[in-house]
Amino acid sequence: LGVVSSTPQGGAGVSLTAVGALVAFMHPVFSVATSSGLGVIAGLALGQCLKPPRTRTLANRPALARVVRCVQTLALSASSFWAAKTLGLEPLLLCVVAGALAANRQHVTGEEERERLDSVLRASMPLVNVVFFTLAGCAVHLTSVYKSSVVATLLVGSRLLALYHAARVGCDAIGAPESHKRVAYLAYVTQAGVALGLVRTAAARFPRWGDEFGALMVATIVMNQLVGPPMFRAAIVSVGESGVDPGPTANVKAASEPEALDVPVASEA
Repeated sequence: LGVVSSTPQGGAGVSLTAVGALVAFMHPVFSVATSSGLGVIAGLALGQCLKPPRTRTLANRPALARVVRCVQTLALSASSFWAAKTLGLEPLLLCVVAGALAANRQHVTGEEERERLDSVLRASMPLVNVVFFTLAGCAVHLTSVYKSSVVATLLVGSRLLALYHAARVGCDAIGAPESHKRVAYLAYVTQAGVALGLVRTAAARFPRWGDEFGALMVATIVMNQLVGPPMFRAAIVSVGESGVDPGPTANVKAASEPEALDVPVASEA
């Protein structure tokens, strides 16, 4: 500030402009770094919630321990998200870092804690999905979505084409077999949670054109959500990763044919 005040008026303006540009440039970096650091803290706290019960009451009642663990995890996640949003940070990044750290801690009970985290998330996911998608559906204007259907169809087709070529490039880079190259793009079509959240954020931040943009993006996401899961299923079945053993066709064919019987032939007298 002393340098700025000692310069002429024009120089001060230039210096202030440079400082403003530097602050604008460093703000995303600071936001990402701070969100990652808070995510590490939240991940460590989440790891403590996943440890075995320390009280005799919870240790003797596994069902109650699961409920308490679920409530603690939801409270910690919600408070972390709210704190990051209030401070102008990146709440999604914070939660991703916290979950990744909690699920990949290398210690004696690490595998058990991963199983507990998975069970907690599976138990709370229906409630979270109901609330989130209900709020997302309340913001959908069907008339606007219908008007945007043609453009949305073009966007879906363009995205499929881009995914196909990008997946081919990635498969070539890692030396994937040809059977994977043909269907790899099918696994990346589905869109839902994060995309809808970003659409809602954009619509709220840019009220002038946010509603029209949101309607177009929601129509695109809905189309991808309709065609994505069947495509993903086709991809994992095609590469043999579905975990379903259809059984050898030879055995099926053999089972459908009558077996030849060994009938002794009487000798001629």
